[in-house]
Amino acid sequence: MSMRVRTTYLAICDYPGCCLGHEFWELTEEHAIETVIDDDEWLCLFTGDNEPRFFCPLHLRYRPDSSPDDSPTVFFDSDSPTTQSTLHALNKYYEDMSTPQPLPKLECEDTILAVLTSEDTK
Repeated sequence: MSMRVRTTYLAICDYPGCCLGHEFWELTEEHAIETVIDDDEWLCLFTGDNEPRFFCPLHLRYRPDSSPDDSPTVFFDSDSPTTQSTLHALNKYYEDMSTPQPLPKLECEDTILAVLTSEDTK
């Protein structure tokens, strides 16, 4: 009997109680991380230990007045106070990213910051 085994990686939302998976399976962990970083509909931020944490579209902030041609996702911009987190401590995680990342819903900011700073990530 012959067998071929292939390992694939799927990013899963790290928001507590959410288990939504990213729509693409990747062949390497690095490729899965890069895919989420480049996805306008997912948020990827890194903990202090450089571990990625993923957050799905259910936890992101959207523009209610966006046109069909524009991305409805609100992205972090360090030059604009209206496109920053209300939590200064959360903004520092965005500033470490070279690829613009979406902002979380206001009601999700505290939980996302807790995930990024929890003892489990250290």
